[in-house]
Amino acid sequence: MKHIAWLLFLALVAPLSLSAAEPVLLLTKPGKVLLSEDFSGASLPAKWQPGGRPKSFSIVDGVLQGVCPPDDGHGPAIGVPIEGRNLTIQFSVKMAKPGLVLFLVDGESQFGGTAHLLRVALGNKFAALQQDRGSLESKKAQAAEKAKAAKEGRKPAPPTPEQLADPKFYRTETLDRKPAKLDDGQWHHVLIEMRGNEAVAQVDGVVLRATGTVFDAKKSRLVFLIGLSGTMLIDDVKVWENSALSVK
Repeated sequence: MKHIAWLLFLALVAPLSLSAAEPVLLLTKPGKVLLSEDFSGASLPAKWQPGGRPKSFSIVDGVLQGVCPPDDGHGPAIGVPIEGRNLTIQFSVKMAKPGLVLFLVDGESQFGGTAHLLRVALGNKFAALQQDRGSLESKKAQAAEKAKAAKEGRKPAPPTPEQLADPKFYRTETLDRKPAKLDDGQWHHVLIEMRGNEAVAQVDGVVLRATGTVFDAKKSRLVFLIGLSGTMLIDDVKVWENSALSVK
């Protein structure tokens, strides 16, 4: 029976009135359900589209399994479309083999096109909230320079102060990071709230908070990326459109 306590929690969260033993919403209250997936089918759900190495994702014993091969420097990813702006998101994750899980919330970029707006990084011993900002052109230019440097057997030049002062220069910024023991082979429960440019993520008892500059935009896709040779299990993904908690 898979992580019964969390399943009981899921049964209670419509409209997410939580018991004291479970994560308590800190920023939002949920509204319309946008996505609910427990991976109970025999194959990948139709809307969930994998990318990267073929056959990296599969359904195993009623959960989504993602495997990153040791020689895969980027890591495979799987995404599902979503339509909303202010989101409350929850899922369960288990490291069957230690590595890295990146949970990405994609949406409209203020620099044009779409981008990873929010990253929730879950490593063996830490959890972090990050944001991507900058233009797609800058991201492509940096990727081209990185590939050129690798071909020439050198390291890419570090960003200059002038580049870092340019808001269009693409970068990933860590907004909060805390220790979290996630490589214990147990299920861990993640609750994420996004409201405007505010974000809160809870990983079991660890609370991460951030005020970003790119979060307040229409969201279009949720992505799980598996890295660092890890094997990850994902289950019970649920997403709500939310509104602000009332202040008493």
